[in-house]
Amino acid sequence: MSKVIQKKNHWITKVNDCLVIRGACGELNVDLRGGAENGEFAYIGQVREDAVVYQDGKLCEGELLLEVEGLPVSGLPLYDILNVIKFCKDPVRLKTVRQGKRNGKYRI
Repeated sequence: MSKVIQKKNHWITKVNDCLVIRGACGELNVDLRGGAENGEFAYIGQVREDAVVYQDGKLCEGELLLEVEGLPVSGLPLYDILNVIKFCKDPVRLKTVRQGKRNGKYRI
């Protein structure tokens, strides 16, 4: 008898692609936290919903930042990521992914 193999969802299917508009002072309307200088990946803090245009998925607090304008930023310090964003044209394209849930000591 053959076994049915269940296909697990890969994290790449959970990538969010969105455009974020700058505020009146030129600041990004999404708070970024973390960074390599703190020993963690950069992630999304507080989100102002009126400043985000979604293309795929929904931007939520706590998501890991993967790319800014097509440039991979995982593993970079936060100040480098903010410099990349500073020189980008408005709106800024962000790719993020939701962090996995912990089940014991492993992420699933």
